[in-house]
Formats: sequence, structure tokens, C-alpha cells
Amino acid sequence: MSYLLDTSTLVEVLRASPSPKLVRRLSTVPSRERYTSVITVSQLLLSARRQDDARLMQEVVRLVSSIRVAPYDLAAAQAFAKLRVKEAAQAETDDVMIAAIAVSRDLVLVTRRKLDFARYPRLRVEDWIAG
Repeated sequence: MSYLLDTSTLVEVLRASPSPKLVRRLSTVPSRERYTSVITVSQLLLSARRQDDARLMQEVVRLVSSIRVAPYDLAAAQAFAKLRVKEAAQAETDDVMIAAIAVSRDLVLVTRRKLDFARYPRLRVEDWIAG
């Protein structure tokens, strides 16, 4: 089983003291099964740039270089269109794109925001911090 780590999960990884529960769970997943999305990478880089924090930017680059990055490709675009029309007309575009990447690649989305992604019936969602 492979996993798509969203922004809320990777923000926790970047903390000075990340959740021990999250760290333990991550350590059980082989690196080849850990992904993030290009959308999440963009969100993390944007946040570091807005904070004008060179150290944070380096941490983000180090983190995303150690994980597989799933692109927003044609399959994701097709999934996005279906999700947007059927389940997520009013949802945040980035969230729908992340859900589409996970659905199109058959990845389990790991997020702290399970309720925000509950609207997608084909999306499997886990929270490795709250349980």
C-alpha cells in the first residue's frame, strides 16, 4: 500500500518536535511507498517564501527531495473533473487536486484534515496523528 502525505502531515514533519506517533508510523512505511503531491510541494514552498525564512526553505527542499512527488498529470486532471462536478463543487481547488492525485494513483491520503476529505467516497483517508 502506498500513501500520499498532504500538507498538514508534512508541516508536522517539519516541526522542531514532530508527533512521535507520526514519526513511528512513517518509519514503518518503506520510502518507495511514501509520496506527496506537487500541490503540497507548492504549498510548502509558498509558505516558506512568504515567511522569508531561508532555513525553512532548506528544510522544505530537503524534505521533498527525500520523498516521491506525484505529479498532476492527465489521469489526475480527469479525476479532478469528476470529483469537482460530482462531490466537490465548492471545495478548495488545491484540496480537490490533491484528492484527484490520490484517487488516480490509488494512494491512501494521509492528512490531519480527514473531515475536509470525507466528501470523496473513492478516497481512502488516514490521520496518523489523531488515529
